[in-house]
Amino acid sequence: MRTLLALAARTTAVPGTRAPGPVHRVRTLLLHPARGTLTVDEHVRVRLPAGHRWPQLGDVLLAHGTGARTAAETAATHPGALVVAVHHGPRCWLRLGRDGTVLELEAAGTTERDEAWGTLASLAHTWLVAGLPAAEFAAAPVRLLGAQVPVPSPASRPSRSRADSASADRERPTEA
Repeated sequence: MRTLLALAARTTAVPGTRAPGPVHRVRTLLLHPARGTLTVDEHVRVRLPAGHRWPQLGDVLLAHGTGARTAAETAATHPGALVVAVHHGPRCWLRLGRDGTVLELEAAGTTERDEAWGTLASLAHTWLVAGLPAAEFAAAPVRLLGAQVPVPSPASRPSRSRADSASADRERPTEA
């Protein structure tokens, strides 16, 4: 597989809040690794806990925690999210799409991991919107333009979760 080229930009979704707030509108551009076509994806990324109804409107959810089970439980309580990232330090469990694929990733280096996991989760959302298989996301060599992302370790592996899967409804609005 060719290297995945992507560009991600985020803005605060709630006017008047501080920049590192829990809700962001994210636009990601992804060059398809095989076809060479460009996918533009815009979605709402929410860091839990977040006030009001934002967690129910998030397309991508981020939470501190550990394990595939926690990622599956978070997805089950927020069925509108296509991607759920549960992370602790250098490890992250990404739950992707309807089929419940959970990828366990480990970051190399000492980057700002909270932001890096958020960027990677947004890229995973764009990967799914582009129609690429969830289980192949961890194996894709990623080159993110303009930011650093954790590099999945060679030991990254998909696992299956038994919880209800998150919605992949592409017609769902991403703005409140």
